[in-house]
Amino acid sequence: MAEAVTEPFQESERAQSYVIFRLGGEGYALEVMRVQEVLDVGTMTHVPGGPKSLRGVLNLRGHVVPVYDLRIPFELPIELQPVRAPSVLMVESLSANTAHVTGLLVDRVSDVLEFTPEEIQPAPQLGLGKATPFVRGLIRHQEGFLLVLDVDRVFAALESLNAHFNGGGF
Repeated sequence: MAEAVTEPFQESERAQSYVIFRLGGEGYALEVMRVQEVLDVGTMTHVPGGPKSLRGVLNLRGHVVPVYDLRIPFELPIELQPVRAPSVLMVESLSANTAHVTGLLVDRVSDVLEFTPEEIQPAPQLGLGKATPFVRGLIRHQEGFLLVLDVDRVFAALESLNAHFNGGGF
């Protein structure tokens, strides 16, 4: 009787889903497991005297959620008259070992796509502008690349910006 040959399970071959979005003319990818939902901006309340990165707060089913503009840590120009209403990615973040939902303002969300780890190429140490420290890899997509964000580094930068602004954290 012949023995069945089984191939070892390779975790690295399993595709992961990514939310694809645009910001400042560039394409970005963020692990879908970190994104709780995508919202149209709708009614956002401005916080007078808040840090530049804090665009406002939203009421999400009775919870106040801060919304940060990714253009600030990436040092992209603020669009005073956006072509279309921006979107908000509601993302799980950690601050002082406590989980929070935080909104990230982006130009638009375009898709959810799957990529294998092998499709993610290492990010160069230079050449991606101010986004370089926040990019953990690149994915070849259509005629260019998607920048795969390390959302924890983004939140660390936002927390640092806010700490410099008001002596506190998130």
